[in-house]
Amino acid sequence: MEIDNNHLMTRYYDLQAKNGKVFKAVEAYVNAQVEATYEQLKTHFVDTITIDLEQAMAIAKAAGFDIDPAEAEIAVKNFILKDLDSIGLWILPAAQCDPNTIVAHLNFFNRSRYY
Repeated sequence: MEIDNNHLMTRYYDLQAKNGKVFKAVEAYVNAQVEATYEQLKTHFVDTITIDLEQAMAIAKAAGFDIDPAEAEIAVKNFILKDLDSIGLWILPAAQCDPNTIVAHLNFFNRSRYY
């Protein structure tokens, strides 16, 4: 049997789908952070969105995510990274961020998305 990344990702997303309520709650938290930046851009020059991973994990736990904390961190962090990437933000490498923080910037290098 040959297993490739597509097979692994399918299983990962299957697990994510089984915990849909949890990830909807995390997505709402991330969206609130993005929307706050969007509102600030009406009057201020801002380019950074900061996501507190511990707060996101607390939201996941409150939504019923009852798994090992290390596994929860992997799941929540990967979900947030995918979510931020899907809207075209530039995500700083973890080594350039404070621990338990995900930092994303407006992506000025991706001009094809500007209208």
